[in-house]
Formats: sequence, C-alpha cells, structure tokens
Amino acid sequence: MAVAVETVGKRARRGGEPKGFLAEARALLVVGLPLVFGQLAWMAMLTTDTVILGRLGPESLAAGALGHSVVIVPMLFLIGLAQGAVPLMAHAVGARTRHVREVRRTVRQAFWATGMICVPAIAALWFVGDLLLLIGQDPALVDLTEDYVRAVAPMLLTYTWFAVLRNFTATYRRQRAALIIALAQVPVNGVLAYGLVFGDFGLPRLGVIGAGVASSLSGLTALIALGLYLRTDRQFRRFRLLGRFWRPDWPRLGHVFRIGTPIGLTITFEVLLYSGAAQLMGLIGPLALAAHQIALQVASVTFMVALGIGQAGAIRVGIATGARDPAAVGRTGWTALVLGCGFMGSMAIVMVVWRSEIAGLFLPDVTSPENREVVAIAAGFLILAGVFQVLDAAQVVTVNLLRGLRDARVPMLYALLCYWVLGLGLSWLLAFPLGLGGMGIWWSFVAALAVFASLLVHRFAHRDRLTTYRDLFGGAA
Repeated sequence: MAVAVETVGKRARRGGEPKGFLAEARALLVVGLPLVFGQLAWMAMLTTDTVILGRLGPESLAAGALGHSVVIVPMLFLIGLAQGAVPLMAHAVGARTRHVREVRRTVRQAFWATGMICVPAIAALWFVGDLLLLIGQDPALVDLTEDYVRAVAPMLLTYTWFAVLRNFTATYRRQRAALIIALAQVPVNGVLAYGLVFGDFGLPRLGVIGAGVASSLSGLTALIALGLYLRTDRQFRRFRLLGRFWRPDWPRLGHVFRIGTPIGLTITFEVLLYSGAAQLMGLIGPLALAAHQIALQVASVTFMVALGIGQAGAIRVGIATGARDPAAVGRTGWTALVLGCGFMGSMAIVMVVWRSEIAGLFLPDVTSPENREVVAIAAGFLILAGVFQVLDAAQVVTVNLLRGLRDARVPMLYALLCYWVLGLGLSWLLAFPLGLGGMGIWWSFVAALAVFASLLVHRFAHRDRLTTYRDLFGGAA
C-alpha cells in the first residue's frame, strides 16, 4: 500500500495506544471539535434562512418554519443511517489490515443505503401539501410550505452524502477541509438565499422558494467541494471512493442498514418527542410556546458540543475495538462522559445564573407586558434546562459509545420507551391533569432523559455482557 495512505491510517490508529485521561481528552477534542463546529454551521444556515424569511413577512416565516419541521424528520433519520458506517470504518482502521479497501467498501455502501432512502423520501415530500391539509393547516400557508419543501428536498441527499464523507475524514482525524467547507457554506447560503428570495444580485425573485433553492444549491456545492478535495488530496485520493460505485456489495450494505437503521430511529424518536411537546405547549398558549422555543434553542446550541464529543467517542471506540484493545474502549468511554457532562454542567450554571438575560436576547423589546411574561416563563424553563443539559450529555455521549461497539438495537428500544411512552405520556399528565403547565412538560424531559441516560450508562459499564462486544473481541474480552 502506498506510503501516503498508510500515513493517514497510522494517524487515525493513534487512538489505540495507551493514554492517560488528559491525552485521551485531547484526542477526543481533536476529533470532536471540528464535528461540533460543522454542526453549528448547519444550525447557522437554518437561522439565516429564518431571518431572511422573517423579512419577507410572517406568512413566509411560518411557511419556512412549518416546512423545516416536516423536512427535519427524514433528514435526521438519514443522518443516523449514515452514522451506521462510522463503527465499520473505525473498526477497519483499528484492525490495521486492508483498512483502505474495507473503508472504501463502507463509504460506497453508505452512499447506497442513504440514497435508497432519500429517493422515496424526496418523492413523498413532493406531496406534503396533501398531508398538511389533512391535519387542518390553512390552505394558503400550505401552498407556501409545499413550495418551500419541494425546493429544499434535494438537500436531503446532498447533506447526507456530505455527512458520509465528513465521517470518513473524521475517522482518519483529518476533517479540517470538511469543517472549512461547512463554515464557508453559511455565507454562501446566506447570499444565495437573500438574492433568490428578494431578487437581488441579478438573481430572480423567488420568494419562499428561493430560500429552499439556496439551501439545495449550497448543499450541492459543499458536497462537490469536499468530493474534489478527496480526489485531489495526496493522502486521500488513493482511496478512489467512487471507483466502481455502481457495483453492489450486498453484505456490507446489509451491515450499514443493520447498524444505521436503529440509530436513525433513535434520533427520530427523540425529535418526535420535542415536536409532540411543542404541540402540547401550543395548547397551553402562544406565550408558553414562545418561551419553550427560546429555552429549547439555547439547549440545542450547547448540545452540539456534547454531540461532537459523543461522535468522536464512537470513532475512537471503534478504532480501539478494531485494535482489540478493551482497555482503550473503557478509557475513551469514561473520558468522553466526563468531558461531555462537565461541559454541559458548566453551561447549566451559566443558563441558571443568567437565565433572564439569556431569554431576553431573543426578544426585540423586553418592556412590553407580553414579552416580559415570555421572558419570565422562559427563565423558569431554563432552570430545568440546566438539569436537562447534563442528562442530555450523558445520553448522547453514551449512546454514541455503544454505537462504536455496534450496539444500536437495544438503545433504540430504550429510546422508544423513554421518549414516547415515558416522555410524551408524562408531558401530558404533568401539564394538564396535574396542572403544572409548561413546567410539567420540562419536568417530563428531565425524567425521560434521566431514565434513558441511566439505562445507557449501565449498559456501557457492563459492556462485557453484550453480544456485540463479545463478538468484536472474540469472546475473550
């Protein structure tokens, strides 16, 4: 094998060497921080679209928000499916033998798997207007939303394939190019969206459709840019990821689906919990819903750090598993948990101490009676969000560690139980029959995440009992 490619492999395999806590923490941050900033870039794109559509008018803003709530469900399932390739790639790198061929097979079949789901998902989104009419949405709003969703739907494929390539570069600890491209995508999308929505810069005025077209075009541009980088980079080009792309590899495709599908469903269950909670919050009143969105938005930003640490942990656990180093699995896991929960704990203190000030940042005028009430409600939610954050870090880090061990099915069932049965059921019970209102919904978040995180941490702590763990270590771990 060429020296350049082997150099890439050696850099990635450093995760299997004996390390102390500080060295392991440093290695996790090297892998995790670019993933964090890449995910924050995606959130920045969504925020940019929201601001631009808000300038177009309240109906356009509502159409964009409604369209996003529809598109985000298949999007996150596909991101989870793409994550199914991560432990397969990491294990091949850690095993050291024929890692280039094995990783290439996995990347290609991750493209296949996500593409096979994207095509029917995009086709279904084309008729989203019929679904929205059935659930009673205003016909005028439905028309705008359908236009936006049809324009943004191609981003399902481009963003998912970009995530596959980003995960590939992260496995080899060389994701700088993917990060730069993701960050550059934010201003590109902003300029395109502004021009296409309002007809500036010589572009046609497309209104709401323009925001969707801009997202699709910027996503395609980012995918092409990362693909060109991988084809021209001295160390990566020998992987020839697209060589014989159309040749099926059914066994590897099956592995991607078997690991990725439970991951995608786990993420979907979580998203639907928050969507359902928002519907319940809307029944309490518009001010409670506005306060809920503020608290959830704050928690979502800080969550990206814990998510990045968890994803880095999955990669390093996979590499340690491939290297048949159970001690490194434990070291990586507990270090990642300390990092994730420690960061979120510090953010929780900030959120609790400055809760009113943080809530006020989201409103243009905090002197009006309505806005003062929203700030007061959001400040109460942020106290619980502080507790919620630490538990959320514990669950997202641990669930990713288990994914690194190819253990995804049982965590998916835990998610179904905790998010849908406990989370949504308790939300309704506390909010309405017991009369706790919006605070009851946030207490249900805390309870659901506490149970989910406890189950996952216990499962990782007793990982030697897992069938997948024994299989990966030959039953000798």
